[in-house]
Amino acid sequence: MAHEQIHGDIVRAGTPGVSLQVILGFLAIGLPEALLGASWPAMGAGVHAPLVAVVGIAAVLAAGSAAAAITAEPVARRFGSGRTVDMGVALTVLALLGFSFAPHYWVLLIFALPYGIGSGMLVVALNAYVAVRSANARITWLHATTAFGALVGHTVLGWIIADGADWRWAYRTIGLVQLALAVVLAAGTRRWRDHLTAAQMAQLGETPYAQGDWRHDMRRPHVVRTLMAMPAAVAVIVLMFATTSVEQTTMLWASSYMVHAGGMSIHTAGVYANLFFVGLVAGSVVAGVVALKVRDVWMVVGGIAVLLGAVVLMVVPMAGLWRALTAPVLLGVGCAPIAPAVVHATPRLFGAARTPAMIGMQTAAVSLATLVSPVLFAGVERVSGSMHALPWYLLGFTVIALAAYARVARVARLHARGE
Repeated sequence: MAHEQIHGDIVRAGTPGVSLQVILGFLAIGLPEALLGASWPAMGAGVHAPLVAVVGIAAVLAAGSAAAAITAEPVARRFGSGRTVDMGVALTVLALLGFSFAPHYWVLLIFALPYGIGSGMLVVALNAYVAVRSANARITWLHATTAFGALVGHTVLGWIIADGADWRWAYRTIGLVQLALAVVLAAGTRRWRDHLTAAQMAQLGETPYAQGDWRHDMRRPHVVRTLMAMPAAVAVIVLMFATTSVEQTTMLWASSYMVHAGGMSIHTAGVYANLFFVGLVAGSVVAGVVALKVRDVWMVVGGIAVLLGAVVLMVVPMAGLWRALTAPVLLGVGCAPIAPAVVHATPRLFGAARTPAMIGMQTAAVSLATLVSPVLFAGVERVSGSMHALPWYLLGFTVIALAAYARVARVARLHARGE
């Protein structure tokens, strides 16, 4: 597609080397992403905290990430996208190394705050930077880098703990890798330029909202109330919340579901649950290829369709281990294309000037879902008395995502017709 070619190359939009820096930035998002849930059994015992105490750390992480997401726009306007990325990575390094030396639970709570803030700053700054400069396929592949980082972090942590080393060494190792990424990033992000080329401005100006934005000061802040009053804004937030709920609930509860509802051993269930991350990475790579020919709205509906198929597979009786092998992979594949498509569509739906603030709101919704949805399922499981409730819980959020998508697609069609 011609419009994809106009702004599809991150290097053309900035300077030589920016593409590598962006890739490393998305990798830095993923490395610490899946550590807490996997490490908590060992970590909790190490700091003499009960199993339920992980909720406190998760709450601080989510609060820090949401606060950073909402306030990231003025920070990026003040310091630029590159320096905002540097600050975000530096905060995650501080948190990871702080976790590795924490002697008590309350120290973990203190370091959870920069952990969340750094993560939120990274997500908003990087996604806002590439949303107006890159084709959907490239954004999808960048999100695959994040998923790969989460897979690597999760796997490295498992290896270190399984090898008999203390969980602190796992955080220390990943923290040092993150520090190396921070040094490389800092050497290149100073060359980033937030201004857009004339071709990019013309392309984004094809939508009515973007045309209006470019007639105003690009540095004007956008308050939450103004953003939420725009057509499809609430629907996009709901869509991100619902799909993140599916993703995060699967991450946290897939192993338990396979043990208590599928009759697997704990070790086998852990191996099979890791297939979700495999599906997330593979799905992102495949989605990137598909996105070369398919519009954002179809990427979203395709992901939701795969999620529906995965949930149906979970409730259909099937002999052998095929269901346990296939369902987590399909859940990862279904989640993979949705967030990148939403990021890519944001400047076209809401205008380039509002993109950082809108992506901040999306990231806040993701942070809220990360905290609320897995915990909410714990209540559902307690009330129902069975882990068999998990597929129906995932189905509920998938249906909500489908309804939100219908609203977003309608607004996108109106924009395409210039209405």
